[in-house]
Amino acid sequence: MTTGTGSGSGQWRVDFDAEVVFSNGGSLRTEGFRLDIPGDGIGDAELGELLVRHLGLLMVGGTAITRKELIQEPHKGSRNTGAGTSRRRPADLTGPATRVDWPAEPPSGAAGPDLAGLVDLPVVLVRLLGSADPVADRLALAPFDLAGHAVVVHTGREDGPYLTEDAVALLADQGAALVATDSRDSAGPVTAALSKAGLPAITGLAGLDALPATGSRLHAVPFPAADGAHVRVYGVTG
Repeated sequence: MTTGTGSGSGQWRVDFDAEVVFSNGGSLRTEGFRLDIPGDGIGDAELGELLVRHLGLLMVGGTAITRKELIQEPHKGSRNTGAGTSRRRPADLTGPATRVDWPAEPPSGAAGPDLAGLVDLPVVLVRLLGSADPVADRLALAPFDLAGHAVVVHTGREDGPYLTEDAVALLADQGAALVATDSRDSAGPVTAALSKAGLPAITGLAGLDALPATGSRLHAVPFPAADGAHVRVYGVTG
């Protein structure tokens, strides 16, 4: 059975239950699994293939979809679903409280902040909309290649932390370029931990709904200000 809910986002996901049977024995069952889809509908066979591709499953003998519901909401970044974007489009992500906080220590050999490190960065978008506690931990970051990326955490709220302490450690270990978020928590423990780990933090972003789940690049352009923290941020897709 298929039903549809949601409104207005222009992007669709599917919430479904499924069983995957393996040709060498055994099976895998999912309940309430959600995936991005490229259009506004999907057949059972196509959805089964999408699930197999997304999870990277091998030796699959067959799939059965027992329930599905179409939901109109922003894509979360499902892997290998073809739900990306191909049209080059800029989005201004600057809000009234957008600012950048630099690490306590500049990069080795640098006299000051590495401004070049804010330009043309591939984006990892971590969408936490709808979570009771929209804070990214290690598991939320685990599916992504973080090295050299701008990690954008979309919380859907203005206040409160957006990363856990262990997530900050993972970002530093994996070589993320910077962290950005719509949270305005620029003076809290998260920003302090990122600074200690050597990672710039951009807070107070706006309009992250316009950023597609995959295929974006981030450009942050500082401009003169007394505190050196003012920045204009763009996301470019396609």
